Amino acid sequence: MRLGILLLALLTACATTPAPVPHGPIQLAIAQRGWHTEIGIPNAALTGPLASLGPAVLHRHYLLVGFGARAYFTNPAAGAGTAAEALLPGPSAIGLASMDNLSADKVTWLYVSQDDINHMLAFIWQSLPRNGAVPAPIVTINNANIFYAAQPDYNMLYNCNNWAVDALRAGNLPFSNTGLHFSSDVQAQAQHIAAAQAP
Repeated sequence: MRLGILLLALLTACATTPAPVPHGPIQLAIAQRGWHTEIGIPNAALTGPLASLGPAVLHRHYLLVGFGARAYFTNPAAGAGTAAEALLPGPSAIGLASMDNLSADKVTWLYVSQDDINHMLAFIWQSLPRNGAVPAPIVTINNANIFYAAQPDYNMLYNCNNWAVDALRAGNLPFSNTGLHFSSDVQAQAQHIAAAQAP
């Protein structure tokens, strides 16, 4: 009887032990820009087809990747688009920007492995509809900021922050989309993970 109780206690302890937080030698940036979340991947860690796509070939320090409403991203009259366009459901786009320094309201750094990065890059690549060909840009700005058609469609229940979290989850990072809508929600999770990764 005592042995059974001991085994039950051990099983319960194992069931409630949180999964270890991934860790690696590569710094990944979780960047907050207003209500928008982007992921900064070191250029040296780029692999696969994304390493030769668009601004990545400029070999600057980071490739900043973001998802959003296509009408908002690509509105030439409004520059970065209008707030109304960012709220409306419709086709989506992915922006790839090559940067030496990350410009953001807030950046949280997480440590990941190359394998984690590879899985994120595969997720991003799968978000670019190709029909067997290399994706064609829909908007190019100074060759350093290029936008591509993306999937799935954008809406308020699946916005830039939800997509970013899915990309991070593909990289084995313990983010959650439950109740998440805003970039501040993503930053709160990223800071929690960063604290868990700290020595």
